[in-house]
Amino acid sequence: MITAILFDMDGVLIDSEEYIAEAAIAYFRSLKVEVQAADFLPFVGAGEDRYIGGVAEKYGVKLDLEQAKLDTYAIYEKLITGKEGALPGVKRFLANAHTAGVSMAVATSADKRKMEINLAVMGLDPTWFTVLINGRDIERKKPFPDIYQKAARDLNKVPADCIVFEDATNGVEAAKAAGMLCGAITTSFSTQQLRNEGADFIISGLDEFPDFSTLEEFNSLLVRFMAREEATKVRLHAYTPYSHFCVGAAIVSTKGNIYRGCNVENSSYGATICAERSAVMQGVAAEGDFKVAMVVVVSDDDPPAPPCALCLQVLAEFATKKTMVYLYDLQGRCEAYTFQDLLPHPFIFPTQRERLKG
Repeated sequence: MITAILFDMDGVLIDSEEYIAEAAIAYFRSLKVEVQAADFLPFVGAGEDRYIGGVAEKYGVKLDLEQAKLDTYAIYEKLITGKEGALPGVKRFLANAHTAGVSMAVATSADKRKMEINLAVMGLDPTWFTVLINGRDIERKKPFPDIYQKAARDLNKVPADCIVFEDATNGVEAAKAAGMLCGAITTSFSTQQLRNEGADFIISGLDEFPDFSTLEEFNSLLVRFMAREEATKVRLHAYTPYSHFCVGAAIVSTKGNIYRGCNVENSSYGATICAERSAVMQGVAAEGDFKVAMVVVVSDDDPPAPPCALCLQVLAEFATKKTMVYLYDLQGRCEAYTFQDLLPHPFIFPTQRERLKG
């Protein structure tokens, strides 16, 4: 069970990348050197030593790095104060995590001064974070895993206890190298770039999380997002030469495993198999004694497409009335139902009816 959250700061808690880039450009301009915002992209998430130093190397600029950072932070503070706050949903998410008893840490590659500026701008209570780590606390910056390994140690957690929220490809690589779950946020990089680095799920921001108040609820949400990611990816493999309607499904078993499937059409229409049934067959084959805890379906439809009646009848063999079914479109909009909502009166063989009551 995940009991600790490690937050990168820039792009996760606050949308600051535009301002630090503008500040760095202004700093280089003060040296009579014209640089571009794109010059900084390879160094996003790696700390200001590389963010400023890497661009200086590219342009052959020799500088006092410590003074350069102080000058850049002074410009940054003026630019961002009064213009930005915490990203949407951040304060609500932090309050929920605090109520649920989740341990929280900030682990940013930025220097302490920038971290302090951001916390002040966001109006966040630093005491909600058990641990605050900045780039000066570790030698090797992201994509090395050191900062997240230190955060876990300082929280007295093992990697399996932790989830990292990151927005940068360097940070996702660091989180996965640390052996942790990683939720990626699309503030700075594209979904595909974050996916390529191995993010376990991808969201637009922490505002995608509905309210939760317990560790169990929080972990259930993480499983749902991971299932959505699996369904989204497998949807791209759908074989639909006739309908061109692609669907991905991910089914979470009561053992915590995720099985995925896509729709596969056939010239003989009756031989077509839907994504939901494809996932069920994989679960049965893998576990034998297979029971469904959650169903997630992703389609390019508005509203999101539910399982067809045939798939619901198949699911009735393995689900209960209270099994949750989550339907997503490609923009992340979600509709949630219990299995009973979608199929209130399935045909269940008399000897099996007691099972569906659960």
